[in-house]
Amino acid sequence: MTNHMKKLSLTLMLLTAIMIGTGALSQTRAQSETDTEKPTITITEYSDYQCPACAYFHPIVKKLKEKYGDQIKLTLKFFPLNSHRYGALAARAAQAAKNQGKFHEMHNLLYENQKRWSNSGNPTPIFVQYARDLELDVEEFKNDLNAAETQKTVMEQKKEGRQAGVNSTPTFYIDGEQLNKLPRTYAEFDKIVQQYLNEKK
Repeated sequence: MTNHMKKLSLTLMLLTAIMIGTGALSQTRAQSETDTEKPTITITEYSDYQCPACAYFHPIVKKLKEKYGDQIKLTLKFFPLNSHRYGALAARAAQAAKNQGKFHEMHNLLYENQKRWSNSGNPTPIFVQYARDLELDVEEFKNDLNAAETQKTVMEQKKEGRQAGVNSTPTFYIDGEQLNKLPRTYAEFDKIVQQYLNEKK
């Protein structure tokens, strides 16, 4: 075999080895990406901002979201009860803040200060102050707070809840399945979340 032929043969062998190696690497990478994909669940909560039980669950749900991150898709729905005088108004405050991109911030303030505004006799000025604290456009917030469109959004979510079988707050659904018995603690709720996630592995 001539030197030229030997060099050509060696070059072909190297190219073949590189191609095989690259293919194996691609398969390994694809397998690795598949293995690291994490299961996800959707938690839907129907709640009333004036409901003490909802305020109790607020830090629990918040902690779960912080722990699982993108593995939990959290959907929060309004369900103001007729027995709570300011429940619908608080929901409108949350929706008005949402219109300016600050829903979760207002959501947190409403629950964390529930006793204060619930017992105030007139929570509107308090909600307006929250809007200032969040650096919202206050005039826009006040207009949205009293807008028919805002009330419509709140009532549509409540209607949706009724159609789904909600009759009390909070009511939770995980992947569309209602939790008929509410967990009493963070640890119990965490265990339920883990069970749903494990079923998807």
